Amino acid sequence: MAYDPSLQSRIVPEHDDAGEPGFIRLDMHVHSWYSSDAATDPASIIRLWEKKGILSLVCDHNTTAGAEAVYRELTRRCRDIPLILSEEITTAQGEIIGVFLTDEIPAGLSAGETLDRIEEQGAISLVPHPFCSYRSSTLHRETLYDIIGRVDILEGYNARITKAGENEMARECAARCGKPVSVGSDAHTLLELGRCYLEMAPFSEPKDFLTSIGEASVQFRAMHPSIHFLTRMVKVARRNGLFSGV
Repeated sequence: MAYDPSLQSRIVPEHDDAGEPGFIRLDMHVHSWYSSDAATDPASIIRLWEKKGILSLVCDHNTTAGAEAVYRELTRRCRDIPLILSEEITTAQGEIIGVFLTDEIPAGLSAGETLDRIEEQGAISLVPHPFCSYRSSTLHRETLYDIIGRVDILEGYNARITKAGENEMARECAARCGKPVSVGSDAHTLLELGRCYLEMAPFSEPKDFLTSIGEASVQFRAMHPSIHFLTRMVKVARRNGLFSGV
């Protein structure tokens, strides 16, 4: 479904914790401490859903363990929540996220091979922060253009983008290529949780998911670029055993 360029941000009041009746709030890019550069425990991601009704796609680097920890518990507590295993996969040309995976996908494959693995599982592919110039892990621009026809979603709102224009570039690319856009806090720490999400119709499988995204409204608040300094501190702390995570 094509992205609608008229899609407007919807600022949800702080007291509106339940959201619109019959809708789901979904942050489509969150990390848990199963990522080596993140400090958020799975229990906090679950509490976010309990308190604010915000579900998070847990997209840890090269592992589905964080998503497994969160969604096994969420689906136990609420049978209406589908089991969604996601992973931010480091390909040879940069990062691609798989959503609704059944098996973990190894790092180091080419972008094309990674998409093959995602498609074989009947899952959804998402390119995170596609025009970010700050991160070396961003999918190479020439690779993005080569595979764009096979990609399901582009991340059009990433709260950790350091230059606002790069989010706009992603949305413009999505509009040109007829792709829906996702919203992600890209949270690596507790203070980033709950800032960004799509408010969308319920879904139970990938096809419904894609339809729902195309009709969703956006809640988005960017983080200050200094958040990347905090991430570097988390990585140093974990490397030196000051914070173990898992």
